[in-house]
Amino acid sequence: MATRSHCALAAALLVAMAATSTQSPHGQGSARITDGKAARLGQFPHQALVLGDGTHICGGSLITKTAVLTTAYCTVKFDKFIIRLGTVHRTKNETTAWIIAAHWAVAHPDYSTEAYMSHNVAVVFLPQKAPLSSFIELITLPSFSEVNDTFVGKTALLSGWGKTGDDGYIPHTLQYAELTVVPNSVCEEGYGPGFILESTLCAGNKFKGFCSYDHGGALVLKTKEGYKQIGIASFVNDKCDVPIPGGFSRVTYFLDWITKTAEITDD
Repeated sequence: MATRSHCALAAALLVAMAATSTQSPHGQGSARITDGKAARLGQFPHQALVLGDGTHICGGSLITKTAVLTTAYCTVKFDKFIIRLGTVHRTKNETTAWIIAAHWAVAHPDYSTEAYMSHNVAVVFLPQKAPLSSFIELITLPSFSEVNDTFVGKTALLSGWGKTGDDGYIPHTLQYAELTVVPNSVCEEGYGPGFILESTLCAGNKFKGFCSYDHGGALVLKTKEGYKQIGIASFVNDKCDVPIPGGFSRVTYFLDWITKTAEITDD
């Protein structure tokens, strides 16, 4: 866990980097893992590959045996979703993989693309229960006692099959990177006033972040019990290779909607 001084230094560094950028903040078509590492099979057992109409690449996380958490951006334009679980390969079928077609998704009713990705959260429902194993596991969501926790200064992990850079490629193997959660004021320096909302969580590092096709991926904290999801990859600067943190839908902000929509109970 970062100390307050380390957090302040990280925030100041990101502010300075963000202030040097002149890129447009409306990165609605891009969201990648840059400077990432290849994940090993079973390292992120909650990871879902969400293919809108079988082709558009997004990420997601398994929150119940029949529900995958992702962004509204990844669902509203599509009628069918191919969901891949238990795999680190985008196309190769390991024996551990479970692949299913889904036709039902619910996006947040207040989702908007005007100027920013407001309420960018959705749930894709699976027609069958996912077969849990050491390669397919449920992600833990924050508790309602954590709704006021900003997680600033925490080191989180983001995984996905997004582009490796503006001039990069779409990897076949799942990539991941460590990101630092920073104050929303840091993002405001890069994206401008009115763009960052209370429902936004900002995270990034100088050379690491997310890019095209990482939308919907889970930003997680590693715990003794496994992983806890605190963000959903929502938006990024038009250029991935700029040192501006990415914007995530803050899971604690949408916790009530997520649990009610996915019918998550305490038992």
